[in-house]
Amino acid sequence: MRSALSMLVLVCLSIAGASCSRHSDHKPVFTVTGQVLLNGRPAPHAFVVFHPIGATDADVIRPRAHVQEDGTFTVTTYGRDDGAPAGEYALTVELFRAPTANDDRPPTNILPGRYANPKTSGLTARVEEGPNELPPLRLAR
Repeated sequence: MRSALSMLVLVCLSIAGASCSRHSDHKPVFTVTGQVLLNGRPAPHAFVVFHPIGATDADVIRPRAHVQEDGTFTVTTYGRDDGAPAGEYALTVELFRAPTANDDRPPTNILPGRYANPKTSGLTARVEEGPNELPPLRLAR
């Protein structure tokens, strides 16, 4: 019995150690909230991506957010609404219109294409240590 209990403890510790080491490369993140407005009105269901400025690695983490009905969002990096690492970001925003029942085309981004490219969107954000509330992202068609 004692041997089985010792084995169980060792297995649990090794699992816990494996999951800790898997997250050791995570950078600290800080809460980031904001709002997306399209022609002055909330843009529900838009998708915002934070592209670290100066990052050249294709595998770099890109924090992201789904916009709520009222146009607000909270950024996610590793887990739901956990925030983003401190730094400078170029932002992209896309808003997809789902096809209707009789339409077999893929979803279409209804925003101007410039907002889908971090080099042309004109949208930037600076994430500081601590809570961050961004000014509204004002988009126009």
